[in-house]
Amino acid sequence: MKRNLYAVILLAAVCVIVAVSGHFVSRSVAQTQDQVRQAYSAALAGEYAEARLAFRAASENCGAQSRLLGLFVRRSLLDEINETLGLLEYYVQPDNLADLGAETARVSAQLDQLETSFLAAF
Repeated sequence: MKRNLYAVILLAAVCVIVAVSGHFVSRSVAQTQDQVRQAYSAALAGEYAEARLAFRAASENCGAQSRLLGLFVRRSLLDEINETLGLLEYYVQPDNLADLGAETARVSAQLDQLETSFLAAF
């Protein structure tokens, strides 16, 4: 009887940990996507200095969260995202908005893939 109780408690604990981890991954991805969208909107509005700072902040934020996210998702996905985010601020120029749009879409797709990678495991 006690063995069954321990098994149920262990299963409940694992379920709670997975749920909290999923919430953290989803929240981190959503926060980074919002930062990237705001930075891209600033670039389109002609506020290039603000857009560069916003892209840099998104890159630093994602880099800081990478240590914890690395526990839940593949490290190679995080490395790709951090690399792409690190380059976005250099694309913020008046004559380079098409490339910025393509790279912004790329990082958005990578973030979606990151979230899917975690959720697909369950």
